[in-house]
Amino acid sequence: MCCLCDEEILSTSGLPHDDLAAHTQPPRPPPRRNHLPPLLCCCRVVKVLRTCGVARVCDARDAQRRAPAPRVAAIMRGPRTALAAAACLAFIVLLAQHSSASSDIISGHRAPCSNEGEPVSLQDAKLDQIWKSCFRCICKNGFVECRNGGEECGDMKECAVVMPREGCCARCKGCWYNGTEHASHTEWADDGKVLRCEAGVITISRPECYSPCEKPKHQRHTHYNCPVCDGCRINGQLVREGRDVRITEEPCLSCRCVHGSLSCAKRACPVLPCHDTQQHTPIGECCPRCKYNTMDKIMPLSGNKSCIIGQHFNAHLTTFRVDPCTDCTCMNGTAVCMRHTCPVLTCGARALPPPPGKCCPVCPQVEEAKASCIIGGKTYQDGDTWQLDACKSCECHAGEPRCAMESCPTMSCSSDQVLRQMPGQCCPKCIDIDGICTVFGDPHYKTFDGKFYSFQGSCKYQLVSDCVNNTFSIRISNDARNTTHSSWTRTATLRIGATKFNMGKKMRIKANGQRITLPYVMNGVAEVARNNGSVLLKADIGIQILWDGDGFLEVTVSSAYKGKLCGLCGNFNSVARDDMKSRDGKLLSDPWKFGMSWRVGGTRACTRRQERPMNPRCRQTKMTKARRLCRGFDRNEAFAECRLRMNPYNYREACYLDACNCVGVRCHCAAYRAYARECTRLGAEPANWAESVWCEGRLPPWLGRGRRGQGRAIKQQDTLPTLSTLPMKPRGRARPPPPILH
Repeated sequence: MCCLCDEEILSTSGLPHDDLAAHTQPPRPPPRRNHLPPLLCCCRVVKVLRTCGVARVCDARDAQRRAPAPRVAAIMRGPRTALAAAACLAFIVLLAQHSSASSDIISGHRAPCSNEGEPVSLQDAKLDQIWKSCFRCICKNGFVECRNGGEECGDMKECAVVMPREGCCARCKGCWYNGTEHASHTEWADDGKVLRCEAGVITISRPECYSPCEKPKHQRHTHYNCPVCDGCRINGQLVREGRDVRITEEPCLSCRCVHGSLSCAKRACPVLPCHDTQQHTPIGECCPRCKYNTMDKIMPLSGNKSCIIGQHFNAHLTTFRVDPCTDCTCMNGTAVCMRHTCPVLTCGARALPPPPGKCCPVCPQVEEAKASCIIGGKTYQDGDTWQLDACKSCECHAGEPRCAMESCPTMSCSSDQVLRQMPGQCCPKCIDIDGICTVFGDPHYKTFDGKFYSFQGSCKYQLVSDCVNNTFSIRISNDARNTTHSSWTRTATLRIGATKFNMGKKMRIKANGQRITLPYVMNGVAEVARNNGSVLLKADIGIQILWDGDGFLEVTVSSAYKGKLCGLCGNFNSVARDDMKSRDGKLLSDPWKFGMSWRVGGTRACTRRQERPMNPRCRQTKMTKARRLCRGFDRNEAFAECRLRMNPYNYREACYLDACNCVGVRCHCAAYRAYARECTRLGAEPANWAESVWCEGRLPPWLGRGRRGQGRAIKQQDTLPTLSTLPMKPRGRARPPPPILH
């Protein structure tokens, strides 16, 4: 399955336009582009694409239908072409974006995948070796998700002059200096000076030191060899070791804490190749940037050594002045500019423009120093400090407030982490995401690491336990529903030390064997409350259980349990392929053997003979109904936004299985509810979906035909609650009374 993007985008990928046109089919109408996240696009069809190394006609939808069933661990051993093509497809999309900085919108179909959380490689090993430094693709939420390798390719957003692409990356114009080529946005030191290359222009400047204390110490090998002050505090702001601090009044001044000492230096801004009218300074930053990037028109011409600054061409070895502070010389196509660094000013917005013939602004003369600062109606005496927030503080200096703000480093989190601002801290951190395991329907399981499988065992099983410190365990009891092949989750039991909570049918809850009324609080252990049609148990040790009383169970564990768990929910180590480990540590591919290895409670805890259930063949008439019941995953507009974030394949397959094997008429709703729950977590909560897929309201005649009373309207009180929470038990499912489990 290798797909192709729009021709106008692919024409920049390095393949001849005529070759591409010969191998593409007429494109389908593209989906709504505004809802396609960047770098997450899968495109249409291609017969032969030499860049990808895949040579067969295919279609994204057909390949998705041919994908192996998610219930079987053999999906990890599926056809190599299907998996490689998914990567090839996402790779082409990324290639297009890197090739043209202006190509931000790509239409097409995204590639599905089944190896959740795993990296996806190109089919051709040689090509994979060439391109992997630029792109990293993983399987996330059932789709191939690729991110560009920003460190390897460089950030093109700040590039003023774009050169022709080399390999997979577009390239920013570099600089030649003393016979050496330097990449754009890089800098180096030479004899106390700082040299910076910026899109074909080298700026040479000498930093200006600044001492925020009365008696600085002179030390070498510090921040530009500037004097240092004892203690890492400026304007009341504490500077952490290795961090930088910016001064509000002087955004180009940076202070750094090294080994408990503070050194400050001001640097000159680099000279830009664009005209002054095409420059802008982002809020809170020191130096301007070019608003637009342009394609280089000089370098490709053989023997041309001219330099372009703004709208002026400068010949080789000519000198010119950019501003009163900067003199430049054109050398072999690179403008080498000497720029004077202006001294540090403490008057901030009161600074006056440079006097005639000068290049630096000056502070006005102060006739009389003030003894206090009045900020927001509050008076601060000279030398007083106050904290504005976790990142910023101020100090009163002779009636003028001087503030400092800590600079946060650029953070890039892995796929199983999220960037989160912690209370009381200045800079956000990468925090491990809590693990969520879901059980629904004729039991289908989604593990903490995203592994999908189905297991129709009808005994008592260990769902999840802390297998390292033995702090808790959760067991479930499955009921066979008096069938030979189906089952459903009837009860869940949480043990924390000597405390036991039992969650049963109709949301009946017991604590240590005694029926409790909700809300219920056991100090130091847990609290239990109703949550709009469900029961939510929150344990103090970082465990949450959501139970709807009718087979839907969701277990959430803190990231502190990462790599410490075992059971039917997997081991929570961010790797889905090893979730099916038996109790004795063997990695299995058969869900039945895996599930049976976690059985507990003996034979009395089973409601039928424990033999591998043979699923009866779904009759054609019932399969036709199942397809009508489950087509909402692909067609219902309520799920349109979610389909772009979460592949519904596993839930659709679960819907087919439940609709075929269940004895009721609303069994398909469990898969819809589980999918809607995932959509809500991803920020794409579907609205008003239940009635349109016959999980609420009146049943259609073709669904209730042959069942007495099934076609009547459902009572108002039996309708489903809002999708932000899980619904209660559907009334349309016909079940015999389950036997009592021991």
